[in-house]
Amino acid sequence: MANVRNVISFEVLRNLRKKTFWFASIAPPILILAIIGITHASSRSANQASQQQAAAVTKDSKIAVLDETGVISKKTLIKEQLISEPTAQAGIAAVKNGSLSAFIYYPKNVTETGIQLYAQDRGISNPTPYNSLAAALLVDSAKARAVAAIRNSQIVQLLENEPTVTSTTYKNGSQTNDEADIIAPGIFLVAFLALVVLQAYLMITSTTEEKENRTAEMLLTSIKSRSLITGKILSLFILGLVQLLVIIVPLLIAYGLFRQHITLPGGVTLSRIPLDPKTIVFGALFFVGGAVVFTGFLVGFGSLFPSAQEAGRYLGLAIISAFLPIYAIGYILNSTHMLIVNLFTFFPLTAPTTLLIRNAIGTISVSEALVALAVVALSAVVAIMFAMKAFRYGAMEYGRRISVKELLH
Repeated sequence: MANVRNVISFEVLRNLRKKTFWFASIAPPILILAIIGITHASSRSANQASQQQAAAVTKDSKIAVLDETGVISKKTLIKEQLISEPTAQAGIAAVKNGSLSAFIYYPKNVTETGIQLYAQDRGISNPTPYNSLAAALLVDSAKARAVAAIRNSQIVQLLENEPTVTSTTYKNGSQTNDEADIIAPGIFLVAFLALVVLQAYLMITSTTEEKENRTAEMLLTSIKSRSLITGKILSLFILGLVQLLVIIVPLLIAYGLFRQHITLPGGVTLSRIPLDPKTIVFGALFFVGGAVVFTGFLVGFGSLFPSAQEAGRYLGLAIISAFLPIYAIGYILNSTHMLIVNLFTFFPLTAPTTLLIRNAIGTISVSEALVALAVVALSAVVAIMFAMKAFRYGAMEYGRRISVKELLH
């Protein structure tokens, strides 16, 4: 036990003293926030520019209409400063020769064929600035005619404004809030995926430094591989928690300073997030178990390689396996009994993410969660044993990669 503590103390302090550790901890959240901010600002700017450009083009354009449906009145055309064309061929020809900016044709069977728009090319940034005008002109005219013909005020209001829907859900006799209920257990999912991204490289290269420095054999003469690997896994878990705190603490400070500008799902505040003991306990267990599984397998896998550079080439496979269930989120949300969901639930490298998702959205029963937890726990034990054996064998080979087949003999 003393050797394990010594390994943990050495590994944690050694990494905390490295500038690269703090850079790797701080850079991702800053980069993510910067990307979100730039994307939001760019999208808003593009939308505003597009609307302004469309409005300017429409205002300065000469637009003609041919309405064979009879829905649009002449009064509306005059109000919108639109002219009429006698035939579709005449309108299209006017667009071609440049005398019209756009020609909007409403066929008699418009519900089947749709609206036909012919316009001058305005470039890739604003290819069809008249689309919204063409649709709104017909729809608004149709609504106006319907409102004029209907005397029931409620029907008129329904045509003019779509009613809002307020839903109230219950589970086991108690009122629930699905969006708010996801927050607390969902934190474990976000934390696990962040841990994998932030720690994956450190996990897979945690034993290669000893091999590159030719100190692995010396370590095994003074400390058992079990104590060394256990200490490394625990130290990586501690370092991962430090990195998560580096991300979480600034977010909590930002929320405290700008809470009036931040809206959480369900209209809740941090002090009123629903806390279900069952989902929180299972979320914590799946998080810890999944972290041990990934750390054990990555530490062991890295021990098979002679250098960190070679081990790092396979890093993407580990990250992909952790994020793979995200791509099957539709099945996990709606078809929990499908084969692919069951495979993801019980396969060691996809189980943590899948279980954390299902635990957050409440689609896993207690009995299934217990079975899955046993699978994760067994996988964690196997991962640790694999890491120990891989390090023992890998420590003797400095110049070549050890295959998994060699470990099994």
